[in-house]
Amino acid sequence: MLEGKVVVVTGAGSGLGRALCQAFHAQGSIVVGVGRTAGSLEETGQSLGHERYSWETADVANPAQVEHAVANIIERHSRIDYLFNNAAVYHKVGFLEETPEQWAQTIAINVNGPANCCKAVLPHMLKNGFGRIFNVGSFADYAPIPESAAYSVSKGALHALSKGIVADLATHDADIEIHEWTPGHLNTQMSDFTGIDPAISAGWAVGLAQRPPSERKALLFENDHEVLPPKGLKQRILDKLLFRK
Repeated sequence: MLEGKVVVVTGAGSGLGRALCQAFHAQGSIVVGVGRTAGSLEETGQSLGHERYSWETADVANPAQVEHAVANIIERHSRIDYLFNNAAVYHKVGFLEETPEQWAQTIAINVNGPANCCKAVLPHMLKNGFGRIFNVGSFADYAPIPESAAYSVSKGALHALSKGIVADLATHDADIEIHEWTPGHLNTQMSDFTGIDPAISAGWAVGLAQRPPSERKALLFENDHEVLPPKGLKQRILDKLLFRK
């Protein structure tokens, strides 16, 4: 199902982004890595042998750079089938100590970045009639830990962004879904190299990308499974009456 599909991954120079590139490349996909540092993107390519892999340097917080990168990808491949908005920053600093510049950068990359990428990619997905976007999220906004205020705010905004874009696309007939995916606590620089091997999470992403089309166009996934929205009181009572779990 993924063979020959064009998969774009932001933050592709390390960690989960590199693992996603490797996982989809192994499925026969055409993978394009996006990131700020050419050297790290080149290293990702070296791990893949460069076959069916290319890269674009762009700061996702910069709309013009994102537009330019997407235009180059479309020129080479004519379409983008899957987009993983993975690029993010986490400064690990207390709210009172955090500088305005650090706060602004977190919002610019973690919120504006996915928005910029969606805005650049979606017209092409609509034209082709198909697209899947996975915004890499977190449950940090539900239970923030110390020194994570800006990061937690940015991930909370990502929930609303995914749903808001889907609401605006409701009148379109194209088979497009925009989901939020929380891959878990990963063994990357962001977590001081503790947690799940990114390769394991990338394997989950491959499975989620191959799910059949959903009537609900904005789902929330944790690890490798869907997180269902909480049921209201009426629905819980009805389930009890009908002996449904």
